[in-house]
Amino acid sequence: MEGVAEGLWQLADYHEKKGQVGKAVKCLEAVCQSTVSFLPIVEVKTRLRIATLLLRHSHNVNHARSHLERAVSTPHSLGVKCQLLLKSIPSCFELKCRAYSLLSQCYHLVGAISSQIQILNKGLELTATSGDGFSGKLWSCNFNSQLANALIIEGDYPGSVSALEHGYICATQMHYLELQMFFATSILHTHLMQWDDVSLVEGAVNRCSMIWESIEPDKRKLCPGLLFYNELLHTFYLLRICDYKSAAQHVDILEAAKKADLQQMQHIQELTKELSGVNLDLSRSDLNYRDRSSLTGKQAQLEEQLSSITGLSSTGKEHLELAYFGNVRRAWGDKLELAPPPIDGEWLPRSAVYALVDLMVVVFGRPKGLFRECGKRIQSGMLTLQEELVKLGITDGVREVDIQHSAIWMAGVYLMLLMQFLENKVAVELTRSEFVEAQEALVQMRNWFIRFPTILQACESIIEMLRGQYAQAVGCYVEAIYHFLEAAKASLG
Repeated sequence: MEGVAEGLWQLADYHEKKGQVGKAVKCLEAVCQSTVSFLPIVEVKTRLRIATLLLRHSHNVNHARSHLERAVSTPHSLGVKCQLLLKSIPSCFELKCRAYSLLSQCYHLVGAISSQIQILNKGLELTATSGDGFSGKLWSCNFNSQLANALIIEGDYPGSVSALEHGYICATQMHYLELQMFFATSILHTHLMQWDDVSLVEGAVNRCSMIWESIEPDKRKLCPGLLFYNELLHTFYLLRICDYKSAAQHVDILEAAKKADLQQMQHIQELTKELSGVNLDLSRSDLNYRDRSSLTGKQAQLEEQLSSITGLSSTGKEHLELAYFGNVRRAWGDKLELAPPPIDGEWLPRSAVYALVDLMVVVFGRPKGLFRECGKRIQSGMLTLQEELVKLGITDGVREVDIQHSAIWMAGVYLMLLMQFLENKVAVELTRSEFVEAQEALVQMRNWFIRFPTILQACESIIEMLRGQYAQAVGCYVEAIYHFLEAAKASLG
């Protein structure tokens, strides 16, 4: 019967390559729904594959979760004796870890954080008992990284730091500097969010600087995600302690990094376009042997170049064990990965990072009176964010209750960034005494807040403060006082 499963797996591959995801899922589900029992390992692999397809190509997180729960903990429905699928497989360490990791991400996407924490602890128990060697430590890093993220959502910052420290220790034991940097920056990020002890924050900053300097320059170039993450966190820290001169130096580094990354992305697009042309030529049936041989060599060369840059195989397939927080269906070009597989940690998508760099340029340009440059960056950043919101299904008229649950986290990131740009636009226009433009930006802020009151709850006080500043600027002092009082109430409530 295993031959039947192999055939259905290959047929599912065929349909996926043709973009027929529904047919691919049906092929795989035929294995699970068969009246003849397959070996437990066959069913687990099949359910993992179904979940991966659903997470990669659809918003059907609950369906993916159902398959993973059956693989991990639900009794086999066809046997006379009830048996737990994963527990019935004596070894298969990697397979079990993948199942736990994917299920954790499903729980994350549907907001079942307590269930996520429970499954991650199971994964950590597995790595502690069976995860010897390099692979075991990598999976331990994966689970600790996801656990830290889940604990932050629960407001358990000390627990989050503890999980990250465990991951850092694993990375140190592996002598893996890039992975150490991933955990060091994550720890710094957590301390910046929960600023309880200045010495702890300073220590985290110094550790990041020390590790980053220890990484060879050539290897740093291969870690653009870590570069952006580290530099942005340093910028936030320096802004917090009012060291604007040092912060400006980090903004310059971010600008240069963004420019270099854009050039590389353009190079990748050119290579991809060229490869598509070669593949199209190879599909012709009238090619002679010499031309086909030449094109095949060129195809291999282009695929190798793309693979060296993107880290994807020649088929373009990604790793099964996705670990992207927020919306998992992003294409490679949208990702700025922070850690190697199976962690694949990602802080923000590339578009959001670019927008953050633009925002930092605006923050430093405003006091210098560089309003034209600020205006360009604000317009560019807002356009990028609005395009990303459309991809998440947030178009005109869409409100908070209409958003897919799996898209809420990422939508919140984009909306908060958008409000930051609008806040700076109001400030710039009021400084320039361009009251009509300032009013338009305020109206936009208010409209976004009305549509997404829970996600943008933290912006209410800022909006009222800006309305007060606008009223004061146009001489409506009674109205200004009213808005300032409302801002005070919102900040307390």
